[in-house]
Amino acid sequence: MADLSAPSVGVVIRTKDRPVFVKRALASVMAQVHRNFHIVLVNDGGDIGQLRAAIASDGNLSVPEDRFTLLDLTPGQGRSAAFNRGVEALGTEFVTCLDDDDTWDADFMSALLVFFADTAPSVPELGGVGARVTALKEEIIGTGPDAEIRVIGEDSLPPAFHRSEFFLNALAYACYRQDIYPVQWMMRRDAVLQVGGFPENFDVMEDRAFMNRFLSRWRLAILDRPLAYHHRREQRAEDRTRNVLLNTLDNPSYDWRYFADLAKPPIDLQENSVQAGLVLSIASDLLSEVNYETSAIWQKVDGEMRALRAQLSEDRHTMLQKLERALANGAPAQADTARTAGPAVQPDRSATSPSAVFDIWGVFSKEEHAQYITPNAPFAQRMNLSINASQYGLLLHVAPYRRKMVLQIADTDDWAALELRLDGLVPVSQGLRCRIEIDTNEDYLFETALQHGFSTVSGEVRHECGGFEVHSCDASTGGMISRDIPAQWLHSVIQPKFSIIFPRRCQNFRFICTNLVLEPLERV
Repeated sequence: MADLSAPSVGVVIRTKDRPVFVKRALASVMAQVHRNFHIVLVNDGGDIGQLRAAIASDGNLSVPEDRFTLLDLTPGQGRSAAFNRGVEALGTEFVTCLDDDDTWDADFMSALLVFFADTAPSVPELGGVGARVTALKEEIIGTGPDAEIRVIGEDSLPPAFHRSEFFLNALAYACYRQDIYPVQWMMRRDAVLQVGGFPENFDVMEDRAFMNRFLSRWRLAILDRPLAYHHRREQRAEDRTRNVLLNTLDNPSYDWRYFADLAKPPIDLQENSVQAGLVLSIASDLLSEVNYETSAIWQKVDGEMRALRAQLSEDRHTMLQKLERALANGAPAQADTARTAGPAVQPDRSATSPSAVFDIWGVFSKEEHAQYITPNAPFAQRMNLSINASQYGLLLHVAPYRRKMVLQIADTDDWAALELRLDGLVPVSQGLRCRIEIDTNEDYLFETALQHGFSTVSGEVRHECGGFEVHSCDASTGGMISRDIPAQWLHSVIQPKFSIIFPRRCQNFRFICTNLVLEPLERV
């Protein structure tokens, strides 16, 4: 185990007229398990009196003077210069960049220090480490120093933040295929100074320009733990007055192309230069990226072709069956208009289950549609997708005229389940019967379970599953499930749900449902 008392960590917090965020950022630092740190709070041209008053007024915020420096830049010098002045004011071995509206997990420093100490012996060019990040949506209640920040849930991140490589790849980062926020990293201070810190001619994208230059000399390893929090305001897109609480610090209008091109690192191919030694490595990375992209395209095309072949085979088989029946009965064969005519032909949904209290073909509109799915967000009135994997590539397609609902998941990872709310459907004397019909192009096993909520001592509601059953789905016959949900259980728990648990660790998994109904079940 590394000695956590030996290394010291510097924290640079840039701010301008946002004391409500500064107090939260400082509290995040003070909550760290690792205690050997020093904070430099850089006031970049903001109201220094208001900032001092806000910090002093927070009785819960106690920052020791020997660990805290308030650096007042008047007039302001800009975002990049603010960070650089903070780094210069430190004497620590490591440096971090905690923007005033972001926060850390309490283990951020301690975990990254151990990670650096464990990695550095085998990686001499290791210049820093980083952690995974969670994006949080929040809203601002009120205005001015007394405004309240309220976190309202998680937000999605682009696929570039979900790459699984051990090191941040210089080429992938330059191409926006792999990304990292300043709140995620902790770097050697001497390495930051060696590359010149943030470029001071940048008002925006300064962290990208810096990182491109940093990666041309040093490596940065990523710890696979979500220890950083990037906060986003829910109302930000609606802001037209550039409210300082909603927008990024000093966020002017700018030309993305201009700053993106400036952010590219200069190339030095002189003999024995550091960058010359990286050319072969970069070429290898380039081939890997092209291969990665080509493989993804091939997988998509191959999957679509297999689905198309299966559909054509199914249509051909159906037509042959209808032709055989027609010939046997001495009548002319009729085309399967329900499959070929498109949305103009609608099934009689009421005939499926007259007693159903929930029927997906009575919920979805009659028009074919496709949509993105957000984890834990309800759709079709009572459904939601529970998943602990990456939150991108979750797609839903509904074709009512074919009685077909397709849910596509890029990666089911360790848990992915379609959940159906059961509350408020029948009186206390009745249970429910859930009937599900599934179509598939390949064999797989899956589970169903009964889920309910329970209150913890702190008042938080958590969920647990029970009553697991295993089911099979066959490529030739599909699958049909019928599960009875007893009235005694249904009406004695809170937030009851029926869970369809998909196979673990499947890539591009498709759940194809042709029918899903809930019917009253008399208590025996």
